Amino acid sequence: MPQFEFLRQDYLGNSVTEYMLAAATFVAVIAGFLIGRRVLIDRLRALAKMTATDLDDMAVGMLEKVRVPECYLIAFYFALRPLEVHAKFDRALHVAVVIVVAYRLVTMLQAAVGYGVEKMILADAGSEANRGTAQTVTLAAQAVIWLGAFLFVLSNLGFNVTSMIAGLGISGIAVALAAQAVLGDLFSAVAIYLDKPFVVGDAIKVGDAVGTVELIGVKTTRVRSLSGELLVFPNSALTSSRIQNFQQLTERRSLVAFQLPADTAPSLLRKVSGHARSAVAKAKGARFERAHLSGVREGSLEFELVFYVGGQDYSAFMDAQEAVILDLLESLRLEGAVLTGPSRRVTSGHAAS
Repeated sequence: MPQFEFLRQDYLGNSVTEYMLAAATFVAVIAGFLIGRRVLIDRLRALAKMTATDLDDMAVGMLEKVRVPECYLIAFYFALRPLEVHAKFDRALHVAVVIVVAYRLVTMLQAAVGYGVEKMILADAGSEANRGTAQTVTLAAQAVIWLGAFLFVLSNLGFNVTSMIAGLGISGIAVALAAQAVLGDLFSAVAIYLDKPFVVGDAIKVGDAVGTVELIGVKTTRVRSLSGELLVFPNSALTSSRIQNFQQLTERRSLVAFQLPADTAPSLLRKVSGHARSAVAKAKGARFERAHLSGVREGSLEFELVFYVGGQDYSAFMDAQEAVILDLLESLRLEGAVLTGPSRRVTSGHAAS
């Protein structure tokens, strides 16, 4: 039809119809992006109000990072695909799109890493030690992300990155073999953060060493001992050792063993358990468990007293134990009983279930 003849007219190698289709594609992509982005963000925000987790809030934040000008650029790129354009212009547009997409992926992955670090490392305590460790882990993760983005850009620009990746793989194996101990400590640090057998501030016992955790680092964990010196443990040694954590302690158990002469009168022996129960009842925070004549040895009779003292304060535990022993000794001496032979005392702690 003559009135539509202008649609076939050619400008710079493309007809008017093709330009119109490109414009329609551009508008459709822009509209689809804006509408879809708004609907998705609104639904995620509504979902976030009904859930306790903040994972959906992070998803909203990641979507909001995508800017409208970026969508214009990508829509323009797709709209020009059917058209004949200058090779240099097409190449420049392709480079711009790849860089923009790579940058936006990097920012999203960085947000995800920041969320994970906050939940795993900074969840329990925001101490300077934990902040330093979190910063180290974040920097390492960001280095890996930027390296991946760099390879992504090179690959999409036509460079052969296969040989480069192969070289990195060989170099990585060599580095891993050379730094096996360091990597083992690094993975152990991750295991400690995830499993949380202890956190900064906990009182722990590793082997014969007892102290308070001051820093959980990428390679080592530092513990301040009771005598004041700083103990530095490789993380791999901690994950392969039995660790006693006293932070969740609710009460400590005390076993006091003593001996009376074998010729002690039976009437007095029957009173010993009562005196032991009475001594425990008088001590602050102490809870009586049992007191028994536990055995007979040559020339002596063995007794065992077991009681518990609540709380984490070791000084309070020792005060209560001292009060119980002194009160029991006084009661037995008033009865005319005389302790004989060696005595022993065993203490332990019960953790919260």
